[in-house]
Amino acid sequence: MRPVGRKGRTAKTVSGDVAFDREVYECPRCRQSEAPLDAEMGLGSHEHMTRQVVRKVAYLASQSSYSEAAAELKELTGIEVSRAEYARVVEEDGSRIDHEQRQEEAKWTEAVREVGQAVEPLEIECERLVIEADATCALTVADEENKAVYCGTAFGLEDRGEKDGSQRPFIVKRRYTASALDMEDFAGRLDALAMRMGMCKAKAVAFVGDGAQCLWNYAKDRLPRGTVLIQDYWHVCQRLCQLAEELFGQGEICKAIQQTWKGALRESRLDDVLCALRAEHKKRRGAKRKRLEQEIHYLESGRERMDYARFEREGWPIGSGAVEGTCKHLVKERFCLTGAHWRRANIPKLLALRLAIFNEQWEKHWTNSRAA
Repeated sequence: MRPVGRKGRTAKTVSGDVAFDREVYECPRCRQSEAPLDAEMGLGSHEHMTRQVVRKVAYLASQSSYSEAAAELKELTGIEVSRAEYARVVEEDGSRIDHEQRQEEAKWTEAVREVGQAVEPLEIECERLVIEADATCALTVADEENKAVYCGTAFGLEDRGEKDGSQRPFIVKRRYTASALDMEDFAGRLDALAMRMGMCKAKAVAFVGDGAQCLWNYAKDRLPRGTVLIQDYWHVCQRLCQLAEELFGQGEICKAIQQTWKGALRESRLDDVLCALRAEHKKRRGAKRKRLEQEIHYLESGRERMDYARFEREGWPIGSGAVEGTCKHLVKERFCLTGAHWRRANIPKLLALRLAIFNEQWEKHWTNSRAA
């Protein structure tokens, strides 16, 4: 490289727009030029924002709409960045972080397949691991009907605390994953999450879901033998309560039956509920008879996942509230804003930014970016 003199440039920094001169060097063969100061400031050849500004733009874009993010950045720092620039940063750095996350996940899953155990330090070690999974939706453009975003979270039972005056424990430490592609992609990401959380070393593992068959297929095919499968108790109760209203109306009789069925279910007396449903089945005709057949089949097929008295004795959660919260906070709070309509190809990039924040890995994904 040979020096060609000093040239001027303007860049957006955390101190505002800065004009400066710097030494520029050129390759005599290919005629490409570079400036060491540009690299030190994290400025590409066509980049006009330093990496520290880009980082702030990416963070704010992950939290709110591009318009709101631009207004917040201007109010807090005086830096003006257009909506188009927000979209470009999400496109470039969201794609970069998504790629880095998937590379890291591949290391975990490949290591376990090859040597049978994790070779990287575990993120959170636990003796009793809980994995929860569910699906939610994002608001997509009219011509893209697939709105599903799969979400997963994992935590150790020992990493739960109790709120004052509340019987519901809160989770102190956990990790997250998600996929806006398909169930196959989500399964791979959930595998990696389980490995990162020490599934190979855990003494016991439980998987909690709300009833989607694809999730139970995943659990049976890919989780360790002996994994405790738990169907969300509140989801089953909701189905039973709806059935009771269809059969008995919404009066006091219906309410009493609902309480009886929910109590029996929680005490692992599923046969009592099934007996009551079969008795109603004999009395009913037409659509209600068919409805009862569907519910009886649903309960019978999920019997092993509805032993709630045992699950509670052993300390396992009987609801999927942790992953429902994940769906709400990780996905819906950003991808279901009023007026938002996403193309599915753009969801993974922004989702990667949010996963980096939720998993406390934001700093890690920016350490190689020099800040100015």
